Amino acid sequence: GEITQSANQIVLNISSMTFMIASGLGVSAAIRSGNQKGLENYKELKRISLSILLLGIFFAFIFTLLIIIFREYLPYIYIDIYDVYNYEKNIIIVQKSAKLFIIVALFQLFDSAQVIILGALRGMQDVKIPTVIVFISYWVIGFPISFYFGDINMLQEIGIWIGLLCGLLFSAVFLYLRFNYLANKKIQNA
Repeated sequence: GEITQSANQIVLNISSMTFMIASGLGVSAAIRSGNQKGLENYKELKRISLSILLLGIFFAFIFTLLIIIFREYLPYIYIDIYDVYNYEKNIIIVQKSAKLFIIVALFQLFDSAQVIILGALRGMQDVKIPTVIVFISYWVIGFPISFYFGDINMLQEIGIWIGLLCGLLFSAVFLYLRFNYLANKKIQNA
């Protein structure tokens, strides 16, 4: 319905805005790791990539705290609380958004980590295995969980976001493992 879609749109919009920092850091990780790969300096490649990852996680942690603290106030950016005709709907939108923001706050950490690590892997010219990891993360893990928990009798919109969170968690962990494996292998062979 319109109330659920409105709440989801508010949460998605805030999440997308905070994701822009992680996305930019992911591009810088790709460039910096690509430079170090070209120089065949794999210790620096790993150090630089991990420092960008830590910076991204730091920003994501700040956003996580801000979202959790202000989750009941953020929806007011998007709705007119003084609209007497839609007042009841707007209050329900704020309540639903506040619940979703708890999941989206955690979402920030894994989303930031996976996009930065993915950038570092692109810089290392490793795209085939990460593509498989991302496919499995979203379509084999995230989507079925979203489908199951998003059912009308289960958690509804919260269940959909839980599925997204699970997919991102899987993606972040396995992309990190892939990066660590490749970087260590390059360092040993150098």
